[in-house]
Order: sequence, then structure tokens, then C-alpha cells
Amino acid sequence: MVAEEEVTISEAEAALYDRQIRLWGLEAQKRLRAARVLLIGLGGLGAEIAKNLTLSGIKSLTLLDHRVAVANSANFLIPLENVGKNVVEASLERVQRLNPMVEILTDTENITAKNEDFFGGFDVVCATRLAVEESIRINDICRKHSIPFYSGDVFGFGGFFFVDLLEHEYSEEVTVPAATSKDCCKPKKSDPSETKTVKHVLNYIPLQTAFEADPSSQLNKRSWQRIRSHFITMKSLLMFRSQMKRDPEVANRQSDIAKLCEIRDHILHEMKLDNQTVDSGIFETVFGELSPAAAVVGGVLAQEIIKAVSHKDAPIRNHFFFNGATDFSGVVEAIGF
Repeated sequence: MVAEEEVTISEAEAALYDRQIRLWGLEAQKRLRAARVLLIGLGGLGAEIAKNLTLSGIKSLTLLDHRVAVANSANFLIPLENVGKNVVEASLERVQRLNPMVEILTDTENITAKNEDFFGGFDVVCATRLAVEESIRINDICRKHSIPFYSGDVFGFGGFFFVDLLEHEYSEEVTVPAATSKDCCKPKKSDPSETKTVKHVLNYIPLQTAFEADPSSQLNKRSWQRIRSHFITMKSLLMFRSQMKRDPEVANRQSDIAKLCEIRDHILHEMKLDNQTVDSGIFETVFGELSPAAAVVGGVLAQEIIKAVSHKDAPIRNHFFFNGATDFSGVVEAIGF
């Protein structure tokens, strides 16, 4: 993590971020204005994260992706004429146009070529579209440098992300009963209350620990039933990506579903659970990267980064799941603790 520096908000910035300053305060906006964020992967999810972070008023956003921009992508930042170029270079102009006060940098190198020193210049690292082994490598580096880390993906109608804030302190406003007068003879129209700022500390675990955890034995029955399908689907998709060196493809629909079911069965066997715990029909909707799912997951993930940087309000600990094909809502669960 880079060293902290004194940050001032100019009149132009105060006017631009007026609503945000009213919402979470000047000090929180100053913290955002000092934040240097690395965003790895610029698909549909990455585009949503980039949009929201740029609009929030961070100091700089580095977009890193070695891939080429393709037609019919969920990345809405790519003009049609830029298809065929590197995806971050193709997206640069539209990202910068969102907020000229944020420095937008691009890096077209493969993230696997980046050594430990590269990550030391960032305050937050957010990874998308990576093999889980590479995400674990980056997370381990981030922990050495005390850098908050996020990793997420969208597959078809659903998506998920993981959060590691190491040891995170945050403040939130709570309403508490106000000190009452000793004069008992005065009539009480209502119970008086006041708002106080309370500080909390949360501890997090590494991605590898969370990924290898068995929440079926760690969580209570109700919590496990709530996230069972989400967790097994997430793990199956990430293991598919690692084994096949690609994501599920419509062109290989039946064989890819069969492979996902094979991986699911292996996971369930390792967890000593019945193979019918997660229906194979869940894999019918994991193809491609749909914009509505990317918008939901990207919006929540970017908001979590803003909360972590500003140290305002309780952050997610440590997984968020979304499936637009079934329950149309997000699920949060602490896995691996």
C-alpha cells in the first residue's frame, strides 16, 4: 500500500462530488480522492466496476487486461470501431470521459507476468476473469503489503465476489437512547434518541482458506441451505476455468455442462454430500456474461470498495452471490471462519 498523503478537495471537486460529500462526509471523500485502484480484467463486470469507481472520485484507476476487445461483449465501454484492439485501450476514452478528474491508466501486459513489486503501488486490488490459482497468488501478495483485495466473476445470469480486507476498521452511525433529564415531572412526548458514530473492527481470511473451506460443516443448517447452490456453482465454475483454461462456451454447451457436473460431483464427494444437493439445471444459465448480472454484481462490488476505502459502514464479510435466473437477489455469507 502506498504511503498516506494529505489530500485536499478543490472547489471544482467539491461541486462535482457535492452529493457524495453530503452522504458520507468530507473525510470519506478525501480518502477516496487518495485511493489508487488496480482493476484486473475488463469484461462486462470490470466495465461496471470501472464506471462506478471512476464516478466516485478516486485518485487513479489502472485498467489491466491483455485480451482483445470482441464484438457483442458485455463491456459497454468499447466503441464498435475499437473491436480488435486491446480491451483496456479500446475502453480508455469512454472511462476517462466519465470523470476527467480521475487519472485513468492502462496496462496491456498479462497479469501473470507481474511480480510482487508491481502491486505495492496500489491501495486496492480488484481481480476479475482470472484462474483461481492466480487470484490466490495475487491475494497472498496483497496480504504481505496490507492491500485490500477483491475477486469476482459473472457467468451468465449469475455472479459472485470474494472480499479480503485483512483487519478492517470502519465506523457507522447508530441511533441510541439519549441521556434523559432527572426531572421526572416533565411530560414525555416520545423516547428521546441521538445518533452516535461507533467504530468496529472486522478480521478477514485469505482467498485460499475460503476456497478450500467446507461451509456445509462450518455454517448452521439454515445458512448452508441458503448458500449451498451458490457455493457449489461458484467452485465448480472456477475449477472448470482452471482445468479447461477457458470459461463454458455455448458452442460446447452439452459437453461443458457434463464437465461441470463431473466437477460438481467431485466437490460434493470431497464434502461427503449427496450428488443431488445441487441440481445440474443450474449450469444451463452460466454461459456468456450477461449485462444485467454484471450491472448488479459490479454495482455491489464497487460500492464495497468505496466503503472499504472510506471506512464508512459495515463491509461484506466475505462472499456475495447473485443468481438472476432463480432468486433475483443477493446473498452474503462469511465462509471459512
